[in-house]
Amino acid sequence: MDKVLGILPPKEGKIGEEIYNKINEREKARSEKDWALSDKIRDELYEMGYILEDSPDGTIPKRR
Repeated sequence: MDKVLGILPPKEGKIGEEIYNKINEREKARSEKDWALSDKIRDELYEMGYILEDSPDGTIPKRR
């Protein structure tokens, strides 16, 4: 039923392909210095329940 409604959060520790695609899109925007798009994607991910931590090894998504 949740596949139809999409109301339950993903299982802890399991991050879907859609999240990783958005993170990759954000990293591309950051590399192109498109800060507005980068911030927009970060905000979208926050609304989806994720906080992003930028590190030297890349972006790390965490459930909020």
